[in-house]
Amino acid sequence: MQPFNQSPQVQTRKPVLIFLKVVAPPMVLYVDDHEAVYNEIKQIIKNASPQVPKLIEQTAKGPLKKLCVLDTQIAGVAIQEEQYTT
Repeated sequence: MQPFNQSPQVQTRKPVLIFLKVVAPPMVLYVDDHEAVYNEIKQIIKNASPQVPKLIEQTAKGPLKKLCVLDTQIAGVAIQEEQYTT
């Protein structure tokens, strides 16, 4: 609990959202380097082959610790900006 005279600090975080073909809501990954993960997932989508699916694993820091999915099941990727107070 914060002391009465202090205002909460507003910070920004940028999770990576991974949209899957078989799941309605996106998978939200909180990672250290969101740009690198975003670009990696973009390359995975670009190079995905339906004849030879590959298993992709991503590790994160938030509630979702690991995501393991076939590259052919990834429909899209995005970066979201969130503000939160500490």
